[in-house]
Amino acid sequence: MVEEEALKQRIESGLAAVKSQVPLFHRLFGKVDSQWKSDRSRVTEADLTISRETETMILAAFPQDQFFSEETEDQDEPVPFSSEFVWIIDPVDGTNNFALGMSMCAISLGLLRNGVPVYGFIYDFSRQVLMHGGKGLGAFDGDSSMRPSDRTKSNELFSAFDGFSAERLFLLLSALKGKGFKMRNVGSGTLHLAYTANGLMDGSFSNRVAIWDIAASYALCEAVGSEFHFFGSSIFPMTEFNLKAPKIYYYAGTSYFCRMVEKIWKEAGVYPELQS
Repeated sequence: MVEEEALKQRIESGLAAVKSQVPLFHRLFGKVDSQWKSDRSRVTEADLTISRETETMILAAFPQDQFFSEETEDQDEPVPFSSEFVWIIDPVDGTNNFALGMSMCAISLGLLRNGVPVYGFIYDFSRQVLMHGGKGLGAFDGDSSMRPSDRTKSNELFSAFDGFSAERLFLLLSALKGKGFKMRNVGSGTLHLAYTANGLMDGSFSNRVAIWDIAASYALCEAVGSEFHFFGSSIFPMTEFNLKAPKIYYYAGTSYFCRMVEKIWKEAGVYPELQS
């Protein structure tokens, strides 16, 4: 069918685009000067080059699509989605790690259709693996099929976290650690959620990610059946790209993980209002 072919072509192009940036990613790792944006976040030559070159490749193949980046310049106002297919890239997720020569960083490219992520492409520098997939299309961790964790003992559960106010984070972490959960923050929102999809983590939660951090990894979660819950209203389907949009609050993971954290947080009195 025409619709299936349109998506297939974009998947092939997305894979090629991300693969084309891997040599540059390796070459500049730990060897770039940093600049600082107005929001005090770090940006490097790698961020700007990967963003620009990926956009050029994608739009050369699909000029009717829209392409947005964390490094989009001169955008003071939200830009409405006007295309069926929209691409969103975080050219270097974990820029601080990348610039300082710490391996937990990634290229993250998400493909949205009618405002919802349908396919994700993530190059995990730490494992030198390309993860990709989408709902109904399979998910792949390099050459292997991706599958979520099947652990069902609290003292074996690994959870990734970042963000939240100091008081809230202390309460959330204390409640989970008291039940034996192992907690990790690797400095990459993309990898936290991607590792939730591929089973390295049982779940993750955050209140400091943006759409470019999770567009690709959300699609991986959808592909393998991992749950994803917003603390509040869902942002999908999206209707615009906004560099200044509020940060996204979520928790995600296996069904066992999600039911466990809900129970634990509720019992601890730190259970937020939730909407799937």
